[in-house]
Amino acid sequence: MKKFLPLVAVLLCNFANAYEISGAKPIDKLASEQAKVKDSKKLLCIVYKGADDSCPHCAAAAENGVKAVRGSAECVVITEAQVKDKAVMDKLPSNVQKMLKEQPTNAWVSFTVYDADLTKVIAASSRESLETDKKATKQFSETVHAAKTALK
Repeated sequence: MKKFLPLVAVLLCNFANAYEISGAKPIDKLASEQAKVKDSKKLLCIVYKGADDSCPHCAAAAENGVKAVRGSAECVVITEAQVKDKAVMDKLPSNVQKMLKEQPTNAWVSFTVYDADLTKVIAASSRESLETDKKATKQFSETVHAAKTALK
């Protein structure tokens, strides 16, 4: 029994370090989120989340990404596993499928902001810039907010 306690502690620590995308809905809520953003004159952000749930770099980038689009876009999360699921991918527009297939795997997070119809990419940013590049994150945020303001 004592031999298993360290193993249990390690497993619990891994689960405790999992990060979430604050306020985001799962990809199966895409249709309802599209209707919501059309009514509220907002944008739609598809957040791609790689398989590594414990990456501190991804967690920091995700937090900055959420702050960058807050108030201008509703977020929908799709995971690496869901991108590999043909049934999930077939429900998405071809341009969104293409973007998702180009995402790196494992430790990665990206934010791609679209118009409400998912036809035009407004702005995109990923872990590389969202984690530590304040200038790039600010530019991403400003682009998203300007596009949202233009919808009024």
